[in-house]
Amino acid sequence: MNKFRLLKENISCLRINIKLPFLIFYLFLFLFSLSACVSHLKEAKYYYTQGQRFSRLYQTEDAIASYKSALREAELEVKKNPSAQGYMLKGMAELNLELWEQAEKSFLNAFSYGFEKGEEWAQQLSLFGLASSLEALGLGDTALKIYFYLLNKSKLRAVTVSAAQKYTDGILKRALQKKAEEKQKLLVAAFKVIEKLTNKDLSCGFYHYLQSQIYSHLSDYQKSFEEALMAKELGLPTLEIFRDNDLQIVFCYQQLKEKLSVEKWDKFLYQYKKWVKRWGWKNPVTPGWKKEAKHAPIN
Repeated sequence: MNKFRLLKENISCLRINIKLPFLIFYLFLFLFSLSACVSHLKEAKYYYTQGQRFSRLYQTEDAIASYKSALREAELEVKKNPSAQGYMLKGMAELNLELWEQAEKSFLNAFSYGFEKGEEWAQQLSLFGLASSLEALGLGDTALKIYFYLLNKSKLRAVTVSAAQKYTDGILKRALQKKAEEKQKLLVAAFKVIEKLTNKDLSCGFYHYLQSQIYSHLSDYQKSFEEALMAKELGLPTLEIFRDNDLQIVFCYQQLKEKLSVEKWDKFLYQYKKWVKRWGWKNPVTPGWKKEAKHAPIN
């Protein structure tokens, strides 16, 4: 009897010993798959944040590479574990890569998983894409109406900023083709639109940049300089716009030198030199990124 009991106990131990490694193995697989899902989402967030940081530093190539990595991780995340957060992050990465149609689909998917603004954002992207297509077909007036609508209705900042640029570019292009009185009316109307955006989001350097451009066309170089200075200090979305804003500052400097009285010019120059020193420019007309101009004036 004791032999049978011993044999039974040995078989039970053997079963436990056989099952235990399998249980550990499956538990390991479960934890690994769980951590993999979490890591894709975390990686996507990390790369997206890096993309934003590189964008602020005007390191465009690094920013694009980071947004592409964020998109790749977000795609892996929604494939294994679809969620509102995953699709929203995917859409934001696509938005920064200007993949409008893909972003629209991602936001619709985010809406289906509970992200309330997803449908609204998708509609705004659809309208922006339509306006861009109409503009490419030469239907600029209809495109301008859509851009204007988005400026007033869109709550997605990326869409608002892009629409503001398209709208301003379109108005300036038309204004240059008009006679003095009509040109003035167009420019004043455009300025009011962009000023409204600036008042809503005073920290957006790009809106100040657009205001500076319009002031310049209105020949108000003092105001144009002030807005360009604000834009530079607050930051701009791309290196190209950053450099164009610097050139606008130089242009205003040159215009004011010719137009201001001696007393006003001396006051302006005193302050201007402080800014130039702060920015690390080579001289008043040569930004640090630009090759030094020949015979550049010191005063």
